[in-house]
Amino acid sequence: IEFDEEQGSFERVCPLAEEKLAKQAQFVAMTSKTWSGKLVQVRANYHKQKTFDGPYVVHLLLHAANEVRQGIRRVTPARIAEAADAIDTYLAERSDVRVGGIARTHWAINQARQPHNAGVSLPESATFRQML
Repeated sequence: IEFDEEQGSFERVCPLAEEKLAKQAQFVAMTSKTWSGKLVQVRANYHKQKTFDGPYVVHLLLHAANEVRQGIRRVTPARIAEAADAIDTYLAERSDVRVGGIARTHWAINQARQPHNAGVSLPESATFRQML
């Protein structure tokens, strides 16, 4: 539906457009197997119309799903405690690394945000280097 200010107002045209829009429940997932059958059905419905002589147009809405990635986790007290234990183990294995209390707390919070299987490593951020 095209809007023409001379032919009608937005208030008159908007309900007409809503009548022609498909509801989300009417959306159909298309696959390579169902594509040709749906196209035949849509073309047959188009030819059944007697009051509309416009061009035959098929509108496709495509949705590409993003791959699921494990992102940054929410920090909870339990995860901070788990990260602190992992950091203590890391520091026990490396006697050459010394960190103070503030740096250890910062490190534990950052480590708690990492994905579950992420290994412990010394942070390389400027903020952490300033705390050493």
